[in-house]
Amino acid sequence: MKVISFIEQPSVVRRILEHLDLWEEPRLPPEPPELVCEPDADYVPWQDNVPEIEIG
Repeated sequence: MKVISFIEQPSVVRRILEHLDLWEEPRLPPEPPELVCEPDADYVPWQDNVPEIEIG
């Protein structure tokens, strides 16, 4: 079997597929799920009462 030509016109491809009942209308992709960012750890406020370290 040899390939003797290619069908390059989209309208012809569509007509053939419709005739064979193989054409499906293009669909929009599904909406992505809503992203919810939740912290993985409990919030601990910064403690600024740590004494300074003196080097010397």
